[in-house]
Amino acid sequence: MGAEPQPTTDRGEVHTYDSPILDPPDADRLERLRTERLARLQGSMRAYDVAACVLFNEPNVRYATGASAMPVYAMSTFVRCAVVPQEGQPILFEHANSVHRSRHRAPDVRPMHAWEFFDDPVAEAVAWADLVVAALRELGVTGDLIAMDRAGTAAYLALESRGIKLRDSGSVTQRARQVKGPVERSLFDLNAPVIEAELRTVEATLVPGVSEREVLAEMARVLLRSGGEYLATNTVCSGPNTNPWRAEATDRRIQLGDLVYVDTDSVALEGCFFCVSRTFAVGEPSAAQRATYRAAQRWVASMEALVRPGLTCAELAVMAPPIPERFIPQRYECMIHGIGLEEENPSVSHPLDAQSNPDSVLEPGMVLVVEGYFGEVGADHGVKLGDQLVVTEDGARTVVAYPWSDTLLAG
Repeated sequence: MGAEPQPTTDRGEVHTYDSPILDPPDADRLERLRTERLARLQGSMRAYDVAACVLFNEPNVRYATGASAMPVYAMSTFVRCAVVPQEGQPILFEHANSVHRSRHRAPDVRPMHAWEFFDDPVAEAVAWADLVVAALRELGVTGDLIAMDRAGTAAYLALESRGIKLRDSGSVTQRARQVKGPVERSLFDLNAPVIEAELRTVEATLVPGVSEREVLAEMARVLLRSGGEYLATNTVCSGPNTNPWRAEATDRRIQLGDLVYVDTDSVALEGCFFCVSRTFAVGEPSAAQRATYRAAQRWVASMEALVRPGLTCAELAVMAPPIPERFIPQRYECMIHGIGLEEENPSVSHPLDAQSNPDSVLEPGMVLVVEGYFGEVGADHGVKLGDQLVVTEDGARTVVAYPWSDTLLAG
């Protein structure tokens, strides 16, 4: 990475900063990744006594087959799916015009018979179901109980009309995906400099007059230029938009004295999801802004120090450092969540809240996000901070090494 050019104006102009361009993993590494993931998925299928899965969810299809095509489009349509047996290789039914691009990633790729955009979608879904049933029999699946993640009503009815009984695949796929193998972990490390460059670019772009959307565009540029895929959210918020949490970028122009927070929510090269949050000050922060930031940073750092293998999510919730009372009403929805190709299991809720995965045990190879939102009800600012960690044999390490704000920690 070369030296960053200096801004040429004191107005709110958007400037270009250097960012890494990643070399895609070679074919051998990608095949090892596909094999590693498929083994985990099929192991989970055996644990749940599932003979086969029919998967439409884009991250699930990618996990099972190694192939991805038009991921954002595929999330809202039913144009590709994978039929995965408990033993052997899956069959990928791919969007007809994308078959050629998936054949170098998946061993068995066939044209998808879509049904959504026809005058009679039910009849077309029956034709699709016939292909799926034939694929199941070809793969040696003789039972009729199949796990599936999502599909439209027409697809459910069509499979049922062919004698297939369906159960939800969520527990099967989440169990498989929550621990990352060595190849998958290496891809997170490969992508980490891109996320650091995103945050560095955001911080350098924060001058009075720049809009939240312009900052977001600079973050997206770094991601896409590197070989990344898309932003899952548009979380760049400034000034009054930082409280309460869960706003997204607007045309508001950043002003001197603002706090600005960003959550990367970036799907990077090979689908690796990064959820890293930082809050920055534009100009000299107030005493109240500094106090909120210090409370948030102390809490996140203390929470990170607790992460280690062998703890259950319920145990970790009990051990969590307390959040100051004034921030509890607007607390973030969880303290920790898993991440991989999207947000995943397990999660650790606040002690005040019901635990979604109380008995889940932290294991080496899990990739987790520790994050918190600190903002008083009615205040003119809020702070969002979060780090991404990989659980190791004796603790955890940070995947993206981006510093906290010295300006906001001072005083």
